Amino acid sequence: MKKSLCVILALIALIIFSGCSKKELNYTVTENNGVKTYRNKNIPSQPELKITPRELFTISCQDENSTDSTRIIRRFNDFDIDTKNNIYINDNSNNTLKKFDSRGNFIKSFGGKGKGPGETEVNGWMMVLQDTVILDDYLIKEMVKYDSEGNYLCNNRTVESGPFERFQELSKDKVIGYQVYYEEVDDELHMSYNLTIMNSNFTKYKQIASKKITFVEEKYNFFDHFLSAYATSDSLIFFAEKSDSKYKINVYDHETNHKYSVTKNYARIQFNEEEFSVFENEYKDIWYFSNNKSRFKSAIIQMEYDKYGRLWVFSSVKRDEKNQTDLLVDIFKDGIFLKQVKLDICPGSDFVNYDHMIRLLNDRLYYVNTEDQYMKVYDY
Repeated sequence: MKKSLCVILALIALIIFSGCSKKELNYTVTENNGVKTYRNKNIPSQPELKITPRELFTISCQDENSTDSTRIIRRFNDFDIDTKNNIYINDNSNNTLKKFDSRGNFIKSFGGKGKGPGETEVNGWMMVLQDTVILDDYLIKEMVKYDSEGNYLCNNRTVESGPFERFQELSKDKVIGYQVYYEEVDDELHMSYNLTIMNSNFTKYKQIASKKITFVEEKYNFFDHFLSAYATSDSLIFFAEKSDSKYKINVYDHETNHKYSVTKNYARIQFNEEEFSVFENEYKDIWYFSNNKSRFKSAIIQMEYDKYGRLWVFSSVKRDEKNQTDLLVDIFKDGIFLKQVKLDICPGSDFVNYDHMIRLLNDRLYYVNTEDQYMKVYDY
C-alpha cells in the first residue's frame, strides 16, 4: 500500500512539474508554398527585455562655440554615416554636405548650389555606399558622387530607373529605395511607387514591391497610398504591407526570394482628436500629405534593424492621456515578438513625423530633431 501511494505521488509530481515547465508559445507557425508565417499574439516572449539608450554626444545645427561659418546647418534634410561612423548631414538650404567625425566634431563642408562639378540644383536624398557619398540632384535626375573627403568623383544619370527616394545601402554594390514613376494613359495620370534594388550606378536590378494608382488630386494622400516601411540587414529585406487593418511584414533575401512573413494581432485604430490636430498642424502647408487624410492609422509606421539581429517595428497604438506621446516599439527576433518597449528619446506619434527621426546605423542609434535643429547619438 505504501509503495502504491509513493508511485501515485510521484506521478502527480511529474504531471505538476511538466505543466509548470512547459511554457506556452506566444506565436504559431504556418506554412504555405514553402513560406513560413510567424503569427504572433500580443504577448511578449521576453517580458524582461529592456532597451536603455545611452547618450554619447549632440550635434547642434548652430554651434555658438564655432567660428567656422561653413559649419552652420540651416536646414537639416537627412543624413548617413560611413564605415568609420563619420556623419554626413545634408543641408538643403545651400545644397551642402557637412561632415562630422564619430565623436561629433565638425570636419568640413562640401558640395554647393549650382551646375558645376560636385554641385547640385535641388538636393533630394543622400546616402553613403562603402564610403562613397551620394547626393540626389532631384530635378535633373542625377546622383552626384564624392569620396569620403568630399572630393567630387562623378555623376550618374537615373533616367532609366526613374527618380529615387528614401534610398540606402543594401550591400557593398547594391542600393535599395523607392522609385517614382509617372505615366499618362488616355488623359489619366498614373503614379507608381516601387521598392527597388539598384546597382551602385543606380540602374535597376530587381523590384521587391510595387503600387500603382490613378492620380486624382482630390482623393490623393501620399501617406495613405504609399510609403510602406522597410528595413534591411546584411542578408534580409523587411517590407511592411501598407494597411490600416493588418500588421504584416514580408521578409526577403537580397535576391528578392520570399523567406518568411511575420504577423501580429492588430485591430483597426482611429486617430484621436489630439493626434489628428498634431498631424494637421505638422503638414498643413504640404497638400499631398494633409489632403484627404484617412482618420485610420497605418498599422506599421517605420522599421529599423539593430546590431543584435532584432527588428524594431514602430507601430500604431490606441492612445489616450496616459500614453499620448509615448515612443513605443515592438521588438522581434527571427520572426518572434519579444516585447513592446518604451524609449525615452523623443515623443512618439503614429504617423511619419519628419520633426523627429530615428535611425539605427552600424552600432548606434541616431535621433534627429529638425524642429529644434539638432542630432543626438546614442549607444544602446
